[in-house]
Amino acid sequence: MNATRIRIPGATRRFWPFKPGIGRRVGAGVIIALLGVASAQAVDDRQPSFRQLRPAPDLAAKSREQLDQRRKAAQSGDARAQFDLGWMYASGLDVPRDYDQAVMWWQKAAAQGLADAQLNLGIMYQAGIGVAKDSARAVEWYRKAAEQGDVTAAFNLGMAYDEGVGVQRDAEQATYWWRKAAERGDALAQNYLGRAYHDGDGVSRDYSLALLWYRRAADQGDAQSQSNLGFMYQNGEGVAQDASQAVEWWRKAAELGHASAQYNLAVAYHNGEGVMEDFVESHKWVVIAAANASEDRQRKYGLLREALVQKMTPDQIAEAENRAGRWLDSFGRKR
Repeated sequence: MNATRIRIPGATRRFWPFKPGIGRRVGAGVIIALLGVASAQAVDDRQPSFRQLRPAPDLAAKSREQLDQRRKAAQSGDARAQFDLGWMYASGLDVPRDYDQAVMWWQKAAAQGLADAQLNLGIMYQAGIGVAKDSARAVEWYRKAAEQGDVTAAFNLGMAYDEGVGVQRDAEQATYWWRKAAERGDALAQNYLGRAYHDGDGVSRDYSLALLWYRRAADQGDAQSQSNLGFMYQNGEGVAQDASQAVEWWRKAAELGHASAQYNLAVAYHNGEGVMEDFVESHKWVVIAAANASEDRQRKYGLLREALVQKMTPDQIAEAENRAGRWLDSFGRKR
């Protein structure tokens, strides 16, 4: 079509540190999905700051007799059995769900130095579930577990320092604990450490180290890090500016359900930056992004969709929406 080309504002340049996860960050607080139940539909690119509870491994596969044995062991003072019993109460496995009981049994195990229980207690205090909300106590338990080498606790402790939750905000301490987790392969910590190096927050700004940590997380399938790599290639930060590489990283993140990457991919197809101009693909990705996004972002994405509709035939619009529908159906089945 020969309609006048409408220039759409470029990709959002903020490095959001969030990725699809188990809940949604609300200011400095979080909503914890205790059992980690994932939605069957695409979610936006935010996640809770603090990680979900650690389950007891293989407990659901045990027989009733074996579960009874775990109860007896817990009552006899076995720390691991106490942790398991706490998980049974938290998840409602073979007992009525009772978060107060879960906290009680985890306190017993944590007092014996079990890092798994210390981590879960920290999360319960952070969320105020089964116990009065107390972010300072949460930090105490995260620290105890992190000092034993628990990766998730180290990540959570880094988040506490980053957000000033339960402690005074301290960017250097945040990066210290993220590094502990990142060096042991934790993708979320690697992403946050990459962000710290990109922004110069708690460490000296170093784009090469930002790239290194983003790439390590991206290679593990972390969508946010993939999206961040796209921004760095788009902006030529630490690498030669390369629109096609930016598109490839956004595509990887988009296929994992990352709404901002999906929108940026739509912009790239609209503007012909890093890919051939393709209004059908652009329309497809902006429809998908809108399905994933918050209301505020949906309004922004609507501007691109409106511009596209002006330049497309009804058949092209129908094809784009069919492609988007097929993608969303397929993504929902994978969740």
